[in-house]
Amino acid sequence: MTKVLHFSLGPVQGFVAQARRTRDFWVGSFLLSYLTGHAMQVVRDAGGEVIFPGIEDDPLMAAINSITRGRRPEEIPMVASLPNRFMAVVPADFDPSLCKKAVLKAWQDIAAAVYDRFILPAEGLGQNTMHIWNRQNNGFWEMVWATGTDTRLLDRRKNWRVHIPTIELGDKCTLMGNLQELSGYTRSICQNERKKQDAFWAAVRKNTSYNIKPKERLCAISFVKRMFPEVSEKVLLCPVVESYPSTPSLAAAHWLEAMVTTKPDLCRTFAQKASRLGRNSERKLALVQRLESAYPQLSDFLNLDPNCFFASSLENDNLWEPNSDANAALRQEVKNALEQFETAPSPFYGLLLMDGDKMGALLSDNSEYAADISAALSSFCRRVPGIIDKHNGACVYAGGDDVLAMLPLEDTLPAALELQRAYRQAFQAIEKKNPNLLNIKQATISAAIIYAHQNVPLQIVIREAHSILDKVAKDGTGRNSLAIKVWKSSNPTLLWSAPWPVVEAALPILETGGAQFSNSFLHNIRRRFEFLKEGPEVFGAADIQKVLEAEYLKTIEHSSRQDEAVRARISKDIVSLIGICRRTINDNGTVQQTNRFRLDGALLVKFLSNKGVEN
Repeated sequence: MTKVLHFSLGPVQGFVAQARRTRDFWVGSFLLSYLTGHAMQVVRDAGGEVIFPGIEDDPLMAAINSITRGRRPEEIPMVASLPNRFMAVVPADFDPSLCKKAVLKAWQDIAAAVYDRFILPAEGLGQNTMHIWNRQNNGFWEMVWATGTDTRLLDRRKNWRVHIPTIELGDKCTLMGNLQELSGYTRSICQNERKKQDAFWAAVRKNTSYNIKPKERLCAISFVKRMFPEVSEKVLLCPVVESYPSTPSLAAAHWLEAMVTTKPDLCRTFAQKASRLGRNSERKLALVQRLESAYPQLSDFLNLDPNCFFASSLENDNLWEPNSDANAALRQEVKNALEQFETAPSPFYGLLLMDGDKMGALLSDNSEYAADISAALSSFCRRVPGIIDKHNGACVYAGGDDVLAMLPLEDTLPAALELQRAYRQAFQAIEKKNPNLLNIKQATISAAIIYAHQNVPLQIVIREAHSILDKVAKDGTGRNSLAIKVWKSSNPTLLWSAPWPVVEAALPILETGGAQFSNSFLHNIRRRFEFLKEGPEVFGAADIQKVLEAEYLKTIEHSSRQDEAVRARISKDIVSLIGICRRTINDNGTVQQTNRFRLDGALLVKFLSNKGVEN
């Protein structure tokens, strides 16, 4: 006799999204996968079979199998590949609490290694530090499970909300604001408490080098995330990658490519001065690796701290240590040297989040084909890291029907489109194999792209990506859609969404950044149609086209305005632009064009044309 087990580990957003650095972001995703994998391993060891996701060829699952048997794994994959929930067929007498125990043991092994190495030497300077540590590590994780064939059982079980958060007093963590920081002191009580708190964290930082900044005071959960790579070899018997591309690295990637190919002498001179501020210790993007191979003589330039390429970063004292007068003077010299390049790198990068549509319903409708659906998802996920790498990005997570990656601005949209095609191809393959599958054409994927300024806190970017994926791409646009938001350093500036077929049709404009449209033209149509809000059109589509064509004609030479070929091209370009600006939705799988005109489409074209760098 057997039964079907549904298991979920959380909190997802409370753990992964609380990240200040890209490394924190990656570690959160990796650890969530790693811990869920331990629950899956218990199922397998008891004679059960994980049906969803497909894990037979998963490299992280293979590593966990070795670790639980005390063997060194062949490798620890960089990409988190196991979702935080799974469905398995288990023996009728299987106790699901064994999954919970396995997760907690795996977490406590990591936490103990971090504590012994980094906190224990400073423990005597804290107040109840070990008590805070144990309370938070023992009470953080939310694990729920249910048994039965209905795939919606787990979601119903989550509604019970039986997890009781720990009571947290005192000063809070500067990263996870609901948990107490580890020193146990309260700065506001008196000067003595403040001094003791500072002394505790000074002692911790002495052990952790650059990983804890002077103003960071972390809770147990944040501290484990931050320091996990340093103890990974002890706990996992094999080290994980200790660095990850930062947002400045992602933003500057294509500018570096342009500079080394067009201004090599200037790059060499700049590197001689800027290298005194330090070298880049991050894992390099594929593009930078290729450049370093092609231009070894410019290796010093390509290995500079990426903050050297942004004037705003050079002005930010918090990004540089030590912050001495000599350091500040050097940064001013580097900033002056940066101006000689004449062009500046775009300060924006792309965060890409993708999630399969109605996967729970698809599994519920085709429970007997769950293994085939899992195989399709596994096939898709195996392709994801290669696609992201080809587009010069860093894949954070690719498991189940979810993808999370960070890329240079120029590569984000092309990567999203290729991933969407790969997802459909994976399901088309099983559709041919099993023509009786129900609603298989609804096996689509939606996505969110945030083009974020590299100074915007990463927590905000991650949270916003999840929000527009759920509320805009899925609920607002009807799934099988893409939502894009641009977030400048102070606030978001535009939000655009469309079904994938519309995105494909708009690709010639979006990929070129609307090079045929001058900045003055795009600025003028924004001003002219500023009064148009979401709602019924004031003008018909034909009227709008005439007005935009007239505005376009103003931007070209007078002699060309009467040329029929020119006017025909202009008309075609304007139709494409209107297609981006018209609101479209998915209605039961059919793309529907609404009677709404949105300027965000034109603003997105303008943004992509100048990459957020104002002339």
